[in-house]
Amino acid sequence: MDNIRVVQVTDCHLQENADDPFKGFNPEQRLLNTLQQLRSEDADSDLLLLSGDLVHHGYASGYQRLQRYTDGMAKEVRWIPGNHDDAARMREYQALFEKVFVQGDWCIIMLDSTAEPDGKGGGALSQTELDWLASVVAEHADKYLLLVLHHPPVAVGSQWQDSIMLANAEAFWTQLKKYKNLKLIVCGHLHQAHQIEVGQVCVLATPATAPQFKVSTVEPEIESDPYLSQPAYRVIDLLPDGKYTTRVKRVPV
Repeated sequence: MDNIRVVQVTDCHLQENADDPFKGFNPEQRLLNTLQQLRSEDADSDLLLLSGDLVHHGYASGYQRLQRYTDGMAKEVRWIPGNHDDAARMREYQALFEKVFVQGDWCIIMLDSTAEPDGKGGGALSQTELDWLASVVAEHADKYLLLVLHHPPVAVGSQWQDSIMLANAEAFWTQLKKYKNLKLIVCGHLHQAHQIEVGQVCVLATPATAPQFKVSTVEPEIESDPYLSQPAYRVIDLLPDGKYTTRVKRVPV
């Protein structure tokens, strides 16, 4: 059985118009640069994951452009909402909003963590979503599991970001303890790279294509380091034995 290549692109924060700025940068151009590198270096992936905060304020025009930009960039393309998205508009793209991807020995499950918004950026998994997750896991009990959600279910030592992580992380982890075949959780939201082990599960956070944030701060601070401030995406290779390799790839601008 062949490896499965997953590419994650996250936190694009596209604006209503392609030339509108976000935090002093052009998020559209940063995304286009990212996709250009992806086409050059990682074009043959099995799944392209777009993991939330894709369009700032959920403009319909932004989703139209993003769908056009990413069409055909992998064998399958899927997206999930973040706190800045309009989930109802995203659901209109039915093929992109399919929430379960099964290939070989792996099952990848996309989750919506935008329930119970606090108005500050936080979100939660609804009980309906948790119940649905349990049913999908039961249906694919013979597969290794990778879960995808926007909000990180772990703290990262950054005061303002930890206050808007997954609100019901404790209940989430209580449920996850039952899933002995769970290997990876992939998220966005942080505009930073993190790899955190929780028992036998690895939590991966991926930098944005939009501007990045500095780590371990009390308040939001835009990353100024020439390397860490670059747009980025993540490549994950899933192996048939449940192991994996992963790396973050930065995009010069």
